[in-house]
Amino acid sequence: MKLALIKPKSVNVDPWAQEFANCGVDVLENSVQPDCDFILCASISQLNKLEYFHNMYPDIPMINYNWDLYEWIWTSPGGYDWKKYGAFLNKSAEIWCPSDEVVLRTQEYYNCGEKCKVIKTFVRLFDYPEEKIKDKRYIFQPMRYYHEDRNFGWLKKACKELDIRLVESLHKASEEEFKKIIANCSFLVCEYYEASTGGLTLLEGYNLGKPILISDSKYMGGRDYFGDDAIYFKHDSYDNFKHMLLELWNNTEKYTRTLEESKKLTKEYTVEIMVKVMHQRLLELSI
Repeated sequence: MKLALIKPKSVNVDPWAQEFANCGVDVLENSVQPDCDFILCASISQLNKLEYFHNMYPDIPMINYNWDLYEWIWTSPGGYDWKKYGAFLNKSAEIWCPSDEVVLRTQEYYNCGEKCKVIKTFVRLFDYPEEKIKDKRYIFQPMRYYHEDRNFGWLKKACKELDIRLVESLHKASEEEFKKIIANCSFLVCEYYEASTGGLTLLEGYNLGKPILISDSKYMGGRDYFGDDAIYFKHDSYDNFKHMLLELWNNTEKYTRTLEESKKLTKEYTVEIMVKVMHQRLLELSI
C-alpha cells in the first residue's frame, strides 16, 4: 500500500509516518504519486495543499482526519475556510475523528456524519519519578484559552471565590517545567463546554494519577477518553461546577489514582495503537 500523507509539522502527527512504515506502508509525506492508494490529510491547516493534490489526482480516495469542530467556527474561523473544508469532507471516502463530539458537529454542520469513524488520537505520555509526584495544592488548567466557549472564565471565577490557587501554562512553559507543573498539581480541570479530546494534557496528568474534572456535555470529547475515570460537572451549571471543584479540592486524595490504576487507561493511547487502527481501516477500505 502507498499512502500520501498531507501533514503539518506537529508533534501530534509527525510520528504517524514512521508507524505507518512499520506497518509496511509506503508513505509519501506532502507529496502524491499517481499510484497512491489513498490521500490522508491530517489537518484543516493543510486544506490548500489537499485541494492542489486532489485536483491533480481526483480519482485517489481522500481521507481527512478531522481534529475538531466547535460551535464558534462560523463567527471566529481562526483563518480557516470552514465552508471549503466541509466540501472536502463530503468528498472524502471517510472522515476520521478523535471523538464523538467531532462526529456530532460534522453531521450538524456538513451533514456527512455517516462518513465518520472515531479513531482516538495518541497521547505523548511521560514518566515521572513516583517519589517526586506531589500534591502541592494548586489546580492546573492545561488548555489554551477558548474565549468563545460558553463556559470560558468559570474556573478563574470559582478559584477566586473559593480562594484556591490556579496555575495555567498557556503553552509557555518549557517541557521540563510543564512536566513538573503536572506532577505537582492537585488535579487538572477543563472547564469548557466542548473540546474535541478534552485536552490531551488531561491524559498526561491522569497518567501520573491526577484526578480530572470535565463537563458532562455531549460536546466534551474527554468523555470518550476517560469514561468513568473522570469526575464530571453539569455543563450548564456554574454552581455545580463550583461545587465539584470544591469537592475535589477538599478530598483530593480520595480521587487520586495509583500509577498502576491510571496506566490501565492511558496504555490505550499510544501512537502504535492509533496507527494500527488507521492502517487496518485503510486495508478494509481497499477491498
